[in-house]
Amino acid sequence: MKYVVVNGFPRTGKTTFTAYCLKYLGAYGTAISTVDFIKEFAKNCGWEGEKTPRDRKFLSDLKKLLADWDDVPWKKVQAHIEQFRSTFEQFDMSTDKAVVFIHSREPEEIERFKTQLSAVTVLISRGARNVEELSNYSDRHINDVDYDYVIKNDGTLEELEQKAKEFCDMIRDE
Repeated sequence: MKYVVVNGFPRTGKTTFTAYCLKYLGAYGTAISTVDFIKEFAKNCGWEGEKTPRDRKFLSDLKKLLADWDDVPWKKVQAHIEQFRSTFEQFDMSTDKAVVFIHSREPEEIERFKTQLSAVTVLISRGARNVEELSNYSDRHINDVDYDYVIKNDGTLEELEQKAKEFCDMIRDE
């Protein structure tokens, strides 16, 4: 199984790029975000799904709190991976062509994925971003990672889909 950590500033096309990859990979692809569980938890606390700077800081701080408390984001990703792997085992299929996309922001967490899962990293970029305007630790430190690949999302959706297909072909062949 291969692991790909996807990162980028807000609104650069991370989710769209991953969706195109999953479309291309079919049953051999899955995705999880290290903040998905945090968002569900936050909704129970009254968060209404907004992505204002204040809301993004709340989510970032909540994720850090749950990570420090009991490594919750890591455990959620591991559970997702095991569930995906078990589907292949259930049908006696090889996971050699399977790819797990992990959306993660924090440099320390990304390094852990690289070290413990041999993950490759991808930065989705789109125009210039003013790091000083970003409201939280997770967004401010996106450039603190040495990425294996950079996908420039500076064209049409069709061009991004083509880049996703080419990326999937490349990592499956590695």
